[in-house]
Amino acid sequence: MNIALTISQLRLFLLLILVLFVTTAFGDNNDEADVKDLPFKERLFVGGYLGLQFGTHTFIDVSPIAGYRLTNSLSAGIGLTYQYYYDRYVGLGSHTFGGNTFARILIIPQVFVQAQYEILNIDPSYFDHANEDRIWEENYLLGGGYRQQIGEKAFLNIMALYNFNHESSVYYQNPIFRFSIEIGL
Repeated sequence: MNIALTISQLRLFLLLILVLFVTTAFGDNNDEADVKDLPFKERLFVGGYLGLQFGTHTFIDVSPIAGYRLTNSLSAGIGLTYQYYYDRYVGLGSHTFGGNTFARILIIPQVFVQAQYEILNIDPSYFDHANEDRIWEENYLLGGGYRQQIGEKAFLNIMALYNFNHESSVYYQNPIFRFSIEIGL
């Protein structure tokens, strides 16, 4: 796996880390009550991603998440991933599963920066017919997004994440676009 960073990628990564530190120090949302005063359960949120594509190439992605609001602007969580691919042309399918952990900082109430570590168990025989054994793939994702409130405790997130694993068998392009829903408990 090649995770070597170019100079421009390293500069972007360091800039985003600097933004994270600055927004943590100065960026708490003052419009809402301090989450530190909320009970544990009210600081939790659940949600996830759902991706569907049908036709010659079938793709199904079900990725639930659970998170915790550490401060008004900082949250962290974990997630599970299940992906199914099927290519009608060659008659082959593949099941991918794994997990992730993420941290998210709100820069302003609607804009956030997210870092995510993801580990996936993939069936390489779908991509490389000579290899029959399942393998683990690590992905390091960093990016940002926009969130829109769609209910009292519900949000729709749209994000673009850059994968620093340039030899990924699962993700073929950068950035990776994701849409998710989160619901506070």
